[in-house]
Amino acid sequence: MALLEPDFPSANGRDTIRAWIYTPVREPRAIVQLIHGLGEHSRRYLRLITALLDEGFVVAAEDHAGHGATAMTSGVWGDAGVDAGHVMVADARSLGATVRARHPGLPYVAFGHSMGSMIARGAAIESPSEIDGLVLCGIAAQIPGADTGIDRAALAAEPDQAGAAPLEYVGTLFDGFVSRFGAGAGPTDWVARDPDVVRDHAADPFNNFGAPLSVRFLRGFIDLYDAANGDGFYAALPSTTPVLILAGDQDPVANYGEGAYHVANRLVATGHPDVRTRVYPGVRHEVHNEPETRDDVAAELIAFIERVIA
Repeated sequence: MALLEPDFPSANGRDTIRAWIYTPVREPRAIVQLIHGLGEHSRRYLRLITALLDEGFVVAAEDHAGHGATAMTSGVWGDAGVDAGHVMVADARSLGATVRARHPGLPYVAFGHSMGSMIARGAAIESPSEIDGLVLCGIAAQIPGADTGIDRAALAAEPDQAGAAPLEYVGTLFDGFVSRFGAGAGPTDWVARDPDVVRDHAADPFNNFGAPLSVRFLRGFIDLYDAANGDGFYAALPSTTPVLILAGDQDPVANYGEGAYHVANRLVATGHPDVRTRVYPGVRHEVHNEPETRDDVAAELIAFIERVIA
């Protein structure tokens, strides 16, 4: 494996985005861009990255502004600057352009997890012709706090947009996330059923999930969510684009699996026939990290990429 670190200036004009391109030993057959979720970083996917490399796929990944190694360098967590949704989509597209330029002609698949599934859909809206396959893992859809809980006008009217978002907004967004998991559930037990995965998530200093989100970041998150789940996404995505949707039926981010089926059904209803959906019973948000599903998720992803190549 060859490793390139093509760090680049963020669209926010402030950060240097930390990025990685992993190239397999064998002749590359496709590109997979991995787009991570809220409060985490791309190296949490190394198991999946290794599986993709073994199959001859180039993998590109970056740590979003306000996240992971990018935030470690800038010292700014939970903030991506003005118009955060646009910034994260633009930065993901910048890395996509870089890796495609290094490997011209290869099929390109975007894999987005959680908030990354929103960023991937945002990129699909802005550049639909660039994506040969779209994978939405831990898909963010039908989140009650995002759909109807957050008062968008009140959030936009907050006087200090760069300051920390009042806790009531964040609490509303994540309201009910652990309500199904018993009285002793911890605040991040929705991430995974396996306690070791939850413990690892909490102990990782590059995660910093508890860092306060700025008001403008939360606004950008909601903007991304609205765009990813709005009519514009379905209208902009070419009907020929294959889509793979992965979720757990105990994942509140996917409305306990219902959000995954909702997006899949709406895709088919809007003229996108090539949609495969796997909702895994009993597991929570990180289906790619849950011990009982992670190998199957990798196999699903690899089989999907093989179909894109074919």
